[in-house]
Amino acid sequence: MTLKMLIVDDEPLICEGLSRTIPWNDLDIEVIGTAQNGKQAIEIIEEKKIDIVITDVHMPELDGIGLSRIIAKNHPEIRIVIISGYDEFEYARQAIRIGVKDYLLKPVDIDELLQLIEKVKLDIEQSRKKEIDNEETLLLHYLTQQLFHLIDRQQLDKKLNLQVYEYQLMLIERKAYMDHQLNHEEWKEKIRQVLVSNEVAFVLMKMHENQLLVLFFDRNNLDKVQLGQITEKLAEIRDMNMLIGLSSFYRDLTNVRSVYNALIDRLDFFRGTHRQIVTETEKIDRNQYYQINEKIITALGEQLFQSDEAMLEEITEQLFNEFTENCLTLEQMIEQLQEVLRQLKERGEHTMIEQVELGVDKHIDSLIYNSVPALKTLLIEDLERLKSCVRQLNQNHRIIHQAKQYIEENYQKDIKAIEVAEAHFITPNYFSLLFKQETGCNYSEYLNTIRINKAKALLLDTPNKVFEIAEYVGYREYKYFVQVFKNFVGMTPTQYRRIHCVKK
Repeated sequence: MTLKMLIVDDEPLICEGLSRTIPWNDLDIEVIGTAQNGKQAIEIIEEKKIDIVITDVHMPELDGIGLSRIIAKNHPEIRIVIISGYDEFEYARQAIRIGVKDYLLKPVDIDELLQLIEKVKLDIEQSRKKEIDNEETLLLHYLTQQLFHLIDRQQLDKKLNLQVYEYQLMLIERKAYMDHQLNHEEWKEKIRQVLVSNEVAFVLMKMHENQLLVLFFDRNNLDKVQLGQITEKLAEIRDMNMLIGLSSFYRDLTNVRSVYNALIDRLDFFRGTHRQIVTETEKIDRNQYYQINEKIITALGEQLFQSDEAMLEEITEQLFNEFTENCLTLEQMIEQLQEVLRQLKERGEHTMIEQVELGVDKHIDSLIYNSVPALKTLLIEDLERLKSCVRQLNQNHRIIHQAKQYIEENYQKDIKAIEVAEAHFITPNYFSLLFKQETGCNYSEYLNTIRINKAKALLLDTPNKVFEIAEYVGYREYKYFVQVFKNFVGMTPTQYRRIHCVKK
């Protein structure tokens, strides 16, 4: 931290000697000027930012005591070092009563002066650090309450004069989040180190696993050039490809939420592009009229029944090329992908397909899946899940088709579901589930339907007695056959034969 110093003495040689012969640069102190009396000194102080004033006591127009009194009243942050002779010690005592803590007696020992100024500099730095730490804590709490919609800000509003700070917001995200190796805390620490090394007052807070918010603030004016350099340094961090959003400069902190939301809107638009630095003034022109090409959805649907992985990736590439050509944001791409998969599920026309859980079906976090390659991978994974489901359905369909053939050939026997399941090497429970999914009815209902339909035909086409027909189609108990027949047809076998034979 470079401090600014003003030297005040009515003897030009002393001013010249103190300003030029002492190695102030070694202490990181810049002498920004000299004055011959207190009046000149006040004029300089009003024009320039001064941290330390070294002043003689006895001077014309306005002496060192008068100067110290004005500084103490109007600029209490300035540290004053008084140099006085032995015969001026009473003046020094007056200065002490004003609040001046540092003084030296003439003749001045250079080493003693350097030690004193070094001590003053350390005191200033510690005091400012404490002040900034306190401000950072208050501002962090204030930001948390503002941005996360918490209530009860009145106490903070009293402690913070919200209109005395000039501030700028910066939002930082890692591009291609899935490819980064550092965890959040390691990433945050790298950012913090860059900010600290530039000696700027800031508040750093986590908004998301992949988003940091920086509030730069100053009670006077922010150094725009310095903040521009910080932004460039952050953008150039090795192996840390980032998207950085910058707000304009503001003074009223009560507007910080709207400033933040405006910045979020811009990052949402430029996320996934090649841009690194985005400002609040960037123009946003979203494509509101895009409709996905139905041919691509059809092609993807066809691939669900194919085994050509290369073709699946090629069609996916076509889809994302179309997204890019139509200037869709990542958020819009996600919406389109959800629509694509919804239509594919509908075209599947099967409950099992509709129930498949897909990555894009869920709430996709665009700060995590924040690149086109990440979304491509997610879509291909979801398409593979659907393909797997289709393969399973085909397998299930084949099993149930074979089971139905088995029932058709053996309905006259006393066949149980467990027997059919074992014949197809699956468990009875899984067989029952598949059978219900494929046919819409359970095994017993299906078997009875086959048997009753056969019985109806025999009742009309043969003279066999009813009990003989019952045994022929697989029922060993006559009464049970009559009961089942009546449940299915609405009348007994005898009534059915009588009515339909008459019609015939």
